[in-house]
Amino acid sequence: MLCYQKKYFTLFACSLLLLLFASGCTLQKMVRLAKKQEIVVQPSPLVANGQLVEFELKVALPPNIIKEGYRYKMDVYYEYGEQQREQVGAINFEFGEFLYEKGWPTITKQFSFPYAPKKNKGKLYVQGMAIKKETEEVKYSEPKQIATGLVTTPLLMVRNNEILFIPDSYATEADKPANLTFYFEENNAKLRSHLGSNLAVLDQYITDNVTTQNVTITASQSPDETKEMAQKRLAAMESYYRTRLEVLNYRNKKVTIKALPVKSTWEQLVAKIKTSALPKTVVQEVTTIANSNLSDKEKDAALQKTEANEYLQLYVYPALRFAEVTINYSRDKKADYELYLLAKQIAEEKAPADALTEQELQHAATLTPLLAEKKQIYEAAVKTTNKWPAYHNLGKVYVEMARKEYRPKAKQALLAKAIHNLTYAGFRNPTAPVYYSLASAYHVRGDKLEALQYYDYAIKLGGNPEELKRIFADKAALEIEIGQFDDAIESLKYSGNNYQTQMNLGLSYLLKENYEGAQEFYGRALELQPNDALANYSLAIIAARTKNQPMLTTHLRKSIKADNSYTLKAIEDMEFDAYRTEQAYKDAFRP
Repeated sequence: MLCYQKKYFTLFACSLLLLLFASGCTLQKMVRLAKKQEIVVQPSPLVANGQLVEFELKVALPPNIIKEGYRYKMDVYYEYGEQQREQVGAINFEFGEFLYEKGWPTITKQFSFPYAPKKNKGKLYVQGMAIKKETEEVKYSEPKQIATGLVTTPLLMVRNNEILFIPDSYATEADKPANLTFYFEENNAKLRSHLGSNLAVLDQYITDNVTTQNVTITASQSPDETKEMAQKRLAAMESYYRTRLEVLNYRNKKVTIKALPVKSTWEQLVAKIKTSALPKTVVQEVTTIANSNLSDKEKDAALQKTEANEYLQLYVYPALRFAEVTINYSRDKKADYELYLLAKQIAEEKAPADALTEQELQHAATLTPLLAEKKQIYEAAVKTTNKWPAYHNLGKVYVEMARKEYRPKAKQALLAKAIHNLTYAGFRNPTAPVYYSLASAYHVRGDKLEALQYYDYAIKLGGNPEELKRIFADKAALEIEIGQFDDAIESLKYSGNNYQTQMNLGLSYLLKENYEGAQEFYGRALELQPNDALANYSLAIIAARTKNQPMLTTHLRKSIKADNSYTLKAIEDMEFDAYRTEQAYKDAFRP
């Protein structure tokens, strides 16, 4: 019996060893097969765009590497600095994860990792591993470098993204009327209580603790809507106010409501088009049609044939579908010291919420230079008034706090709060400046698609020419970041002839490899800001790409002379790698 047990144990051990050996052989064979892998990285070298480095990785493996009970995985990572390694992602060759191309299992996948200047000089690697699923036994392949990084030229755009506080007009406008605008869907007079609605704010005004209110209402429509649509909106707005007044007017204040004649469609259109970013000749053509003696239907048909038609449909007509409510009443003014102390008490819940009005709270926040105190007062204003300026200015404070924050997670959290409050400001006051602020917050946070959406919203709502130029300029900067260079060039047509416009036109053409065009726009930027370091540096990059060594020396030297920080930038920039040993490059660093 003992002899039998020994034989059984020996047989079992041998079988186990054979299985382990067979498993090891299979894993080893998979690793050997993987050496035939085909890997394509786009772009290569890697390119920094905005706050991210984004790239596409396409991997094809020999078909025999796919085996039942086994899988092949590839880790993707980026190494930079002194042995710093950042895990970027992984590719798993399992059934359902790959497609066959020319008989080879193939995976195409998008990757990204956060950009930081310290990552400028780094390398992208993959390391494969063959894995037995049942035992998790692993055999690693040798790491393989597949790309270098980073080209940072797309980061040379000029951005503004300056969010402004709502101007403090308490001293001069405390007694002026409040204006609320309500937008409607095309050919619709139904008031909306969701995105873009001011109904909640209107309810706040209806409940305000005052003795009298004088309310006026008017409405408008776009040229392509059915007749009398503006009148229907006017009636809907007046009906809503009177109905809510019966429910919410528990203080028995005296309220008078007056419905004004509807606003002229064509006068409104002319006013909007004159504040648009369209060329003067196009504005004149639209104005001539609008002021003509043609019928409304004929005017609309004529406008559809103009160069402005797309702009009208996207950015002007939606802004003409509105009703407007003006609420007029006055209050006694308090001294600044009294406002500040009361605001602090409200923020600390030591005074009743209605001790100050919205305008008084807003003004009190301007009386302190400390962001932390501003935040407290604007939070109190949000809580007690629920009105758009409080949300907007609180969002602005959070953005400023984020810009001073060096910890990435804390910075992102502050920007998330900024976006939250600016979104509510947009709900309550959907205007171009407010949506520009929201777009800018998204842009600063790196949420590119959301930022682009809100830049478009801002443009659609229209505004004064200077506001629109700012919006188009930063929208173009974002379009450069996401690689939409033609769209950026189109946006820059409406951003004015300022320094930011010329620099971003230059960068757009540079990235499109139209170096002659790029050089022309950078030259215009230098006319506006002579000896500008960034413009000269960009021209040095063009020189490097076009192999113009005298030009490289001239502009790189001017850039470094204007701003010494460009010395280190030029040393690290991959754009100049081919010139490190050239005299033209060395001469640029000489005094």
